[in-house]
Amino acid sequence: MKFKTLIKKINSTINENAGEHTEGGGIFIGDPQGKLGQSPLTDKGTFNLAMPRHIDAINAMLYTFSNRDYIDPDSIVGLVKQKLNMFGLDFNLPTNRVPDGMSSYELVQYGSPQLGVYGQNPYDDVNKNGFKQGDGIKEKLGYSLALTVNVVKQPNHLRKVTVTIVPASSSSYNPDHVKTAANDCGCQH
Repeated sequence: MKFKTLIKKINSTINENAGEHTEGGGIFIGDPQGKLGQSPLTDKGTFNLAMPRHIDAINAMLYTFSNRDYIDPDSIVGLVKQKLNMFGLDFNLPTNRVPDGMSSYELVQYGSPQLGVYGQNPYDDVNKNGFKQGDGIKEKLGYSLALTVNVVKQPNHLRKVTVTIVPASSSSYNPDHVKTAANDCGCQH
């Protein structure tokens, strides 16, 4: 086969930014009604969690990671963190190894898992009320979200990892009381 023929054949079968060929779609495949097929990452704004079915689309992508067995669950949790960052979602990676059994990690959107999300209405007086903090999710949905990771040791000594985003009743990133400039200036004294 000539080189030009090979290049032409490759270009006709492989699309730039083509996603994984997995059940539930992959990243960067495109619009479900378009020629490239389904993807959780479309031009319809999957980052906008308040829109219907967007969390389902992200969970469909996470399902593709849940269909496999792994030697090291820590590596897949790191990969999931990277993929969720595409949607503006983040969580604290565990400091130790991911334990067998069910674990839950609080999610934030557009912020730091250590600090929560900072956002401010330009009409709010920050000198009077301080900066608003939260997880960036509860104000959009009315509830917080968590990432559940279930690790089960299989008879072949590999571990099946199931990863899902679920509603959470509360989040430590959402303050229960209103901070004021008088009691919280933001510095560490």
